[in-house]
Amino acid sequence: MKRLLIILAFGTGSAFAAGTAYYITSRVTLSGPSDWGVSAQNTLCANLYAVSASNSPLANVVLGGDPEFRLDADACPGVRSCTATVSFLSDVGGDYSATITGTSSAVGRVHGSSTSHPITAHVVGANYTLTGVDNGDSTATFTLASTGEEDLLNPGFNASTWNDVGVAVVTDNTCDNPVPTGTSCQITVAFALPDEATAPYGYVLLQVNGNTRQQDPARVTLVLPPPAE
Repeated sequence: MKRLLIILAFGTGSAFAAGTAYYITSRVTLSGPSDWGVSAQNTLCANLYAVSASNSPLANVVLGGDPEFRLDADACPGVRSCTATVSFLSDVGGDYSATITGTSSAVGRVHGSSTSHPITAHVVGANYTLTGVDNGDSTATFTLASTGEEDLLNPGFNASTWNDVGVAVVTDNTCDNPVPTGTSCQITVAFALPDEATAPYGYVLLQVNGNTRQQDPARVTLVLPPPAE
């Protein structure tokens, strides 16, 4: 009788070879409202944000963006989960945004990570459009149209020149205080080159401020004859 010799070979191993380092990531979750909706000026608003890390303590929770948003997250560093409070207050109408970010700690073979959450808010206020026309005589007329949800309060005007070439001065202003929404008014700016200037033209800019977030300045190019020799 012949003996049947059967040799069985079994492979042995594991998911990680001996001496091989492995890591896991501590994931961060962050929940809370993204759109804060519409609020009135000088009205304090606040919302809560739940922050947690899966495999290590939280390193920090921070807030970036418009300074009208404020963060209270003192209890978050060093714990696995916490509730952070974000508050908002503005006395100027417009759109605001911020980002709250939670970061987990790196501990041993646990990698840290970060998660960010956007926040937006709108404050009811004034807005405007500003257009300018060259009058052809070294003056420009700007038209301010009040287009916001509220009247434009305490409008102020700053006339300036590009690269400080020449001098720009507001010479006439028909804008009342306030400028009711849906109405418009005019501002006249005069431009002059200094005696020693040789440039044939200058740029005039007019910046408006009021109870609204700053708008882009209007710019009008005034074509001027060169100084007489």
